[in-house]
Amino acid sequence: NGAGERREGRASRLVAALPSNKKREASEERTTPKNDSTEGDGKDPTLVSTALQTLERDMALLDNLASLRPQLSGTEVGLLLGAVVASGIGPIAFPGTSVTEVLAPAAAAFSASITIGSEYIGRVAVADGKEIAANSIQCAAEAEALLANAERVKAITPLCVGVCATCASFALLTPTLVDALNIGNSVVLMTELYLLCPLVSVLSAAVANLALEETRGFSNRAINVGVRRFSKSGSVGRTWLSTSEQVRKNSQGKTERWWSFAGSVLPAPVLGSVLGGPSLSTKCIVVAALAAAQSAYFLAQAESVVARATDAVALKARSAAVSDTYANQGARNSAILPFTSALSAFCAAATAATVELPFIESVSSLYGTFGEVALVSAFPILSSGFAAAAAVSKARCEVDAEAAAQAASTLALEYDAMDGGGDDPVLRPFQAVMELVMLAVNSGWRSVKKGVIRPFGNLWRTVLGFAWRRTGSNNREGEGGLA
Repeated sequence: NGAGERREGRASRLVAALPSNKKREASEERTTPKNDSTEGDGKDPTLVSTALQTLERDMALLDNLASLRPQLSGTEVGLLLGAVVASGIGPIAFPGTSVTEVLAPAAAAFSASITIGSEYIGRVAVADGKEIAANSIQCAAEAEALLANAERVKAITPLCVGVCATCASFALLTPTLVDALNIGNSVVLMTELYLLCPLVSVLSAAVANLALEETRGFSNRAINVGVRRFSKSGSVGRTWLSTSEQVRKNSQGKTERWWSFAGSVLPAPVLGSVLGGPSLSTKCIVVAALAAAQSAYFLAQAESVVARATDAVALKARSAAVSDTYANQGARNSAILPFTSALSAFCAAATAATVELPFIESVSSLYGTFGEVALVSAFPILSSGFAAAAAVSKARCEVDAEAAAQAASTLALEYDAMDGGGDDPVLRPFQAVMELVMLAVNSGWRSVKKGVIRPFGNLWRTVLGFAWRRTGSNNREGEGGLA
């Protein structure tokens, strides 16, 4: 527990250095929902530092949990203890022989091999986490590119709405222009002038519909990118399509696009000819107005689709960032592994040098067998300790790599329901707008209650209290006069 707390303290040292952390008590008070200052501006810097501290603690939580669990298996513990015992039993069981010169270096080398094995496993786990994080970042970048294409295609839609609105306005002025230009006797010129605005308006609505379809296609691809790439083998079959199914799906999509184009062109002229009455100018005005309404509807649809795609891409980018964060955390934990391997190798070399140089005879003559045992087993004991430390670091690397993989697996969530149905975690535009409206209303009501109702109530209570005190004093004066 002490080691975990020390590591957590080191992990949050950067955040703890923020100036706002020096006022921790004030931060805790401001984070309570009942504080008026926090509700007023919502820009309390201590909230940011508290959130960063929480993030740092969450990042260190997995490492701390991994550190608290025993990382050496029973076999490894037995082998390390056996190596230590074997290094120290030579002078006792085989005094005056060369067996000690073999057992102690072999035990130290065995402990070093366990340390080096832990380094290998930890490094492999870090490499796996880094590769997974890189793939998730690449997937998020592809989604960003598709979203940029959707934004580029959608950019024409507001222009179409503006053109349709302008044509609808000019359609109202067409009779005045006909009278001003005195072309009422020319049926051809008058008809061309009347039909110009509705024609341009209908074409703009058709272009807006085509832009909507392209935007929907790019947005759908941006939402679904990485679903199959990061799905597990058992769930890929649900989205698998055979060749014939893919052909039919593509054909159906093209047919629906043609029907959608026809649906964007035909309704305005048909309804205008039916509802416009006998006058040509009225029919043209109705057609232009309906086309403008269609363009505005297509713009709203495009914005809704792009909003969902933006939210989905943001989720993918966040998952990729979390995966990369855990991968970097694993790389940070693995930084100590080469050092532990080097120390274990140094202990093995030092043990070999100890038994080869004329240290054992001198120590044996001065301190006896106990001193000889202590000398030949000192470095193997240290090497075993380094092996245990490497095992803990290895476990942290494995935990961080698994966390990176789990964070990347969230990219496999199926966001293909463009209407936001079911358990779809992506933004639902209409529901989000309603929630924002409710939040704005609640915030406005709190502001009115705080700035108007409460002061008015205090003033009213003050007036009533003053009137009550005045009435009481008058009554006492009246009673004194009667007395």
